[in-house]
Amino acid sequence: MTLRHIRGRTSERPTVSRVLTLLRRPFTPEEAREVAGWAYPPPFDLYDSDPGNAELFVDRDPDGSGYYPAVDDDGRVVAFAVVGAEARVRGQEPADGVMDVGMGVRPDATSDGLGTALVGQVLELARDLGATSARAAVAVFNERSLALCRSAGFRPVRDFEGPGGRTFRELARPLRAGCPA
Repeated sequence: MTLRHIRGRTSERPTVSRVLTLLRRPFTPEEAREVAGWAYPPPFDLYDSDPGNAELFVDRDPDGSGYYPAVDDDGRVVAFAVVGAEARVRGQEPADGVMDVGMGVRPDATSDGLGTALVGQVLELARDLGATSARAAVAVFNERSLALCRSAGFRPVRDFEGPGGRTFRELARPLRAGCPA
């Protein structure tokens, strides 16, 4: 554990390596239970999973769509990627050649650079699965994720009403062979 100084107080927070590897294997049942139990503070609780539905993280479609664990250099799951239909937000429709993508970071490790370390690997995965472009949907209040998407080359497409009546921003970027993710 490391101690961090936050606005005049000291808090314990686990140390998370910024070396992050997106694994191309499914979650183990134990990893899935852990990640399904991650709980974010409001308003980010919109991204919480159902702890009773951990199998969602284990199942993988034959085309590769589904969830992928991301581990630090100690082998701990500290983030995940989701590609395909599971990454699509209500209000979006499938599109030919487009891979919907999303990411999640362990709640106590947000804002530590893990999303930045992971986004290129997620785009590479989408390209490897045959997509010609990637699409993300981010709640408009989530400025950190919107900034990450912009820095990764995503451009806004439209705003739409998603789950809970919240506004989401759809962003997209091309995926070209030989170009950096």
